[in-house]
Amino acid sequence: MTLPPINTSQLVSRAYRGAILHALAKDELVYLADGVLLVDAQGMITACGPWLEWQEALAGVAVIRCLANQLIVPGFVDTHVHLPQMAVAGCQAPSLLEWLDTHIFAEEARFADADYARTISEWFLSELLANGTTLANVFLTSHPGASQIAFETAARLGNRVVMGQTLMDKQAPDSLLRPAAQLLQETESLCRQWHGANDGRIQYAWVPRFALTSSEELMSGLGELRRQYPEVYLHTHLSEQLGEIAAVKAQFPWASDYTEVYERFGLLGTRTVLAHGIHLCDGELTRLKALDASLAHCPSSNFFLKSGRFRLMEVLRRQLRLGLGSDVGAGPTLSLLTVMKDAQYMQADTLVPLATLFYLATLGGAEALHQGHRLGNFEPGKEADFVVLDFPATPVSHDKPSVQSPGTSEALLSRLVYQGHQQWISETYIRGQRVYQRAPIVQN
Repeated sequence: MTLPPINTSQLVSRAYRGAILHALAKDELVYLADGVLLVDAQGMITACGPWLEWQEALAGVAVIRCLANQLIVPGFVDTHVHLPQMAVAGCQAPSLLEWLDTHIFAEEARFADADYARTISEWFLSELLANGTTLANVFLTSHPGASQIAFETAARLGNRVVMGQTLMDKQAPDSLLRPAAQLLQETESLCRQWHGANDGRIQYAWVPRFALTSSEELMSGLGELRRQYPEVYLHTHLSEQLGEIAAVKAQFPWASDYTEVYERFGLLGTRTVLAHGIHLCDGELTRLKALDASLAHCPSSNFFLKSGRFRLMEVLRRQLRLGLGSDVGAGPTLSLLTVMKDAQYMQADTLVPLATLFYLATLGGAEALHQGHRLGNFEPGKEADFVVLDFPATPVSHDKPSVQSPGTSEALLSRLVYQGHQQWISETYIRGQRVYQRAPIVQN
């Protein structure tokens, strides 16, 4: 099929030709061995299809041609990660609560120093882009000044993020605590300044760390803020470890389960993102589905802290909103390529379809963050967030340089899940703008 001539000045500013892979649903992928992605001057996708169908219509348009071993995919979506834990990723402890006390709280206290906060924010947000992450749902520190620095840095670098000041008013070191009323005032002020900033790339979230560090006054106040600002996210932890669940039960004896603690204060609903959810019972899953809450599955972190096995296939069967999270610093890496592999390995007796893992890292994550209508794949009208991946050369591709793509879709996806890592990221684009390009390797 040959398309009719098009008004290229309106339809396309740039055309990217190469192998293209994206998800339409958790069990439906589109693979184009030789495709083209058209992006207009506003960074919106105008079309994606086979090169041969567009070749004649694009006569006279400058086409950016990818290499034979490269692949264009949607940007990765990290639905749960901690900026202030970047420097202590991989520090081991016997349990979640001991890990917080031994490593995390002391590190987060360092963010009272603005210079330190600026250094780590720059590092973290740059590394997101270097890992091909074009949307991240981020815990910040409890300091409003450090939170302000993180937002300013994200705006300057061009990151697409959902972020918020971490809120704690009990059961943590004094250096990280403030009265509930003060925290509520601080976080609302940051929300007013940053929600929707940088032409919508920056979104705000209310971020109570978890139930154990939250008084009823704090959670009640956050419930009121949710009613005042229904478009703002709420991001917290739920049901990560059995010891944590027992402590929550002791602190809130009136609750029948962990989920009810948040439910009682109006914290669950659309735009609520709950990290982990490993030990949720069937009744909790049913209620979360009815409330339209999202779960962030963090398999790398769950391995690291020995937290338990997430019921991935059951959650998918129930059709809850679900994405993947790196959960740095309990997760050791920001790479969603690695997280996809760990999600497979976490399921001891079930082989998760490769298409489902790829969906969760892209479109599924966008849908979990209620941005699937404008991100996550290459449907026309969506924003052009994408990554160019380099597949390492194989002896076959060395011998046959005429090979035009990284392989068949199944072989390609298998390599992506089981072998992919940060070094494969060549370029990262957000809304059609290149925000990361890997430096060339200098050989002596």
